[in-house]
Amino acid sequence: MFIMRPLPAFLLSVTIALGSGNVFGQTAAPSERIAPKSVRATAPVYPFHLLIKGVEGSADLQFTIGYSGKAILASVLNSTDPAFAKALLADIEANEFLPPRVNGLPKLAQAEVHFSFNGTAGLDPTAREILAELRKPMPALPHVEELDKKPAPVRQDPPVYPYSLLSDNVSGHAEIEVVIDRTGRVLFPRIVSATTDDVGYAAAEAVSRWRYQAPVKNGKPVDAFLRVTITYDQSKMAASW
Repeated sequence: MFIMRPLPAFLLSVTIALGSGNVFGQTAAPSERIAPKSVRATAPVYPFHLLIKGVEGSADLQFTIGYSGKAILASVLNSTDPAFAKALLADIEANEFLPPRVNGLPKLAQAEVHFSFNGTAGLDPTAREILAELRKPMPALPHVEELDKKPAPVRQDPPVYPYSLLSDNVSGHAEIEVVIDRTGRVLFPRIVSATTDDVGYAAAEAVSRWRYQAPVKNGKPVDAFLRVTITYDQSKMAASW
């Protein structure tokens, strides 16, 4: 149990419109606008139930880059399916930005992001092969209990607590099933259960960035199912914002 990606990029287009100013719509002059830069390039988790069905779509969010570089006060502008918006929100909240500065002082920045989810775009041959297997009624992938030994984690970045839940003093947990491929990558997170959708997608986003030792069965590297439970404790995670 983990107490509280690399998933292939399904990115077709991401457009971020930014402007510094306050959160309530009072924007700075064009000459003062500074576009905050993301610390790392990420892509949201593709909602598993939509990916398996081959459903494509997009989502648009608006949010504010806070003084600490975190995305806050996010809201959905458009979404072809609510799951796409939740997945994109989890990705934005897990990202980090360099706070924009004017005359050396940090400024809030308003932003909009558009993301297109396109089924198999960006998948390498191994990931495509695994996805094809997952779309079968009975995927022929072993579970971790069938392996020679349980793969040890190589990288486990801590999950980010959903910002929208902090003010509600909400704790929770999520169980996520993933495929660890023959090289140790984490692919295709599926939310098995979660206290809320926000917690589920935040957990899936976090696990998608982890990496493991390659699963081995009968001495050979294989692709295998693994389930992870993440518990969020609000009293501990509030400090992360």
